[in-house]
Amino acid sequence: MPDAIAAAASEGYECRSIGALRGAALLARAVIEATAKAKDIKSGNLQSKIDALHERGLIREHVKEAAHEARFFGNDMAHGDFEVEVDVDSADEVLVIMDEVLNDVFQSPARTERLKQSREARKIIAEIDAAAEMRAIEGATDQPGG
Repeated sequence: MPDAIAAAASEGYECRSIGALRGAALLARAVIEATAKAKDIKSGNLQSKIDALHERGLIREHVKEAAHEARFFGNDMAHGDFEVEVDVDSADEVLVIMDEVLNDVFQSPARTERLKQSREARKIIAEIDAAAEMRAIEGATDQPGG
């Protein structure tokens, strides 16, 4: 994941840890938008960006719905309407939703790619070992008395 997005996500948790719940929720919402932008989804509002993440297969249906809930939750605050109270449970939920988006877009694909590369490397090593063993066997049978 891009360093700037990771830093903002961490900062959201730092806000939560000191009780800055609005800050945590707003950063989580901003991280979701930054994630879309990192995937070249730059036009439109956050609603259309979340929908585009789903349409491109970058987030699952239930993650799209959850991301919209985080968007709804943060809309008032993002537009300067601070009358909406933010409680601990709500801030925590918005951070979890942010994590789900980050997992779908960045972490799960990276994990899958690492596993694929590891499997392919093991296959290549096995093929090299088998070829070396064949050469050793062939070399032994070419020797007199072999």
